[in-house]
Amino acid sequence: MTEIAVSTDGGHTWAEAEFLDPVRRHAWRRWKFDWLTPKKPGQYTLLARAKDAGGVLQPDEHDQNYGVYVINHSLPIEVFVDDSGGPRP
Repeated sequence: MTEIAVSTDGGHTWAEAEFLDPVRRHAWRRWKFDWLTPKKPGQYTLLARAKDAGGVLQPDEHDQNYGVYVINHSLPIEVFVDDSGGPRP
């Protein structure tokens, strides 16, 4: 992976995230993305996708040719924002 991007609007727009680990062959890389929490309470869906050195993007959907044993597509992350306003007594 040479790039990682995150979408906070269902994949309409993408913003670059930052890698925390160096490139290592066949190894996972941690990354971070600073997200300004929305003021409006509710459910939000975050997506992340990678790009390899050849410029190939991670697929959006599961390739049915792989059955259930290979999952290499982007999976949504559901985030719930509440309106608690901070700590309660």
